[in-house]
Amino acid sequence: MADQTSIDLLIEISRSERDAQLSHFDSLDTKAGLALVFAGVLIALGNDSGSVIGLTAVVLAALSAVAAVSSFWPRQFPSIDPTRLGDYALSEQVFTPLTVLDTLEVMMIQTSQMLEVKSRRLKWALVSLTVGAVWPQSTY
Repeated sequence: MADQTSIDLLIEISRSERDAQLSHFDSLDTKAGLALVFAGVLIALGNDSGSVIGLTAVVLAALSAVAAVSSFWPRQFPSIDPTRLGDYALSEQVFTPLTVLDTLEVMMIQTSQMLEVKSRRLKWALVSLTVGAVWPQSTY
């Protein structure tokens, strides 16, 4: 059985990783917002073109906007329910920290999976946006 110092260290490492995940979430939201803005600009500029190439750029920008918005889609973020913490107040001294550590591990795994999906959607948004912005320019 691990001693209390080891458990405390593992909990601190888990919290640090969780904070890094939250920061990454915020970063991806910011990038998705920028992709959405540029997609809007490309749609506005491409709408005036009237050519097939301009229409293609608008469609790609619209796909980029959809992918960017989907990465913003509301999600239930894994967290500890503070109303349940009282259940552990009278438990064994080592049981509570181990339960917290296990809970943090599950939360980090769930958050990691959410970040993976969010990142993949943002990548699609950026690829669509880039192709929509560059491809019409390269055909002239």
